[in-house]
Amino acid sequence: DDPPQSGARVEGDGPTRAGDSTPLVSSMQTVGGGMVAFEFSSEGVIGDDMVLDDDRWRWRHTVSYWVCVCYILGSMLFVAGSAFWYKHYVHESRQRALVVYPFLLGSILFTVGGYLGMFQAINLGRRGASKLWEWSPEKDGFLGYWFYFVGALVFNVSCIEPLELFADWPDWLKREMAWGAAEVGSLCFIAGAFVEVRTTNSLNVFEAVESGRWRKLPFWLSWNNLFGGCLFFTAAMAGRWDPTSPGWVYTTYLIGSVNFFIASSIMLWLWKEEQYGLGFIPSINRIVPLRPASEGKGYRQVSLWHFAFIQVYITLTGASFIDFCFATQRFSVYEQYHGFAHFHEAVASLMGVFLAVGLLFMGSVLHTTPRIHPFDKLLYWVQVYVAVKLIQILISIEEYYTVALSSDEKEAAGLPVAGGCTYPNSTLA
Repeated sequence: DDPPQSGARVEGDGPTRAGDSTPLVSSMQTVGGGMVAFEFSSEGVIGDDMVLDDDRWRWRHTVSYWVCVCYILGSMLFVAGSAFWYKHYVHESRQRALVVYPFLLGSILFTVGGYLGMFQAINLGRRGASKLWEWSPEKDGFLGYWFYFVGALVFNVSCIEPLELFADWPDWLKREMAWGAAEVGSLCFIAGAFVEVRTTNSLNVFEAVESGRWRKLPFWLSWNNLFGGCLFFTAAMAGRWDPTSPGWVYTTYLIGSVNFFIASSIMLWLWKEEQYGLGFIPSINRIVPLRPASEGKGYRQVSLWHFAFIQVYITLTGASFIDFCFATQRFSVYEQYHGFAHFHEAVASLMGVFLAVGLLFMGSVLHTTPRIHPFDKLLYWVQVYVAVKLIQILISIEEYYTVALSSDEKEAAGLPVAGGCTYPNSTLA
């Protein structure tokens, strides 16, 4: 009953390609802890793109993981930027730090996620070295990720418009940069999500309800992405006429960002289930266990604890970045900490980003808790540290938001600003 060992020959070895002595299906191998990953063509036919080797499995595992991480972190920053948008800022530099920079980094992450998705589609079933770019509309998932990539690339233009670099540009050009680019980028998001809805066979909602497909995660993944794209387009259209509308612009962007966050979290769950094609490439989601699940080995069972802590690592990355944005600002209420202490705070926040990204790299390797002592206990130690660090950073951000920004308002109104307030981070208290 044990799975064949890697490299063991089995009956039914596949044919060899002309001029290539390596069989297309050379052996039945254990992949990812007792799994076999089959790649089929979009028509469901076994072809040259069948993959059964551990190295290729690890490659799928890594690329799709970073697609998920980029989209989750990007959507988190969109949510944060939209939430900070509601507040009136006395100084434009504050709005750039808390709204513009999170939106810009979020858009860049969406761009990277779209490219990694294309990269995965381009190299689907490819032998030899991977290609960085190739126009491959016939490959599963390529067009959908291409729309997402182009949409994010154009959306970057909208995000850089508020930067001081473009302050002296003509108003009409800045308006097109801010809202025209957002409209085009959002239309591309809608097009990509439409491709995803069709790929997951979720376009006919009534049929999906009747067949029970609406209970499957890919259904909600694709429709959340479509709703997010539509809401972003609505907000961009409204921004042409009233850029500061709390309802049509701020709230619509916020809800759309939440839709993107839900969709990308579903992607991460699929990744934890070893469905590395996610929503766009179902042809590599067909993973067949070598033993029946009744034998007690839980194939593709997702641990809520591990899933939650990957989300915590991603949240720590986003929160550390926002904390860094706050730390780069000089507030009158903390004037006694300007100088080296202010520099120290900025570096400490940046190191929080560095730490969190390192943990995300660790998350790409550890699917489950290590079985060898004491490595399992070390992982728990890291998780406790991350949880406490995240709470500390969130408290720091909350104090910045309530105390430091209110000092700007008092200063603008000519009221006295207390200078003896405790600095947000306990390291400087």
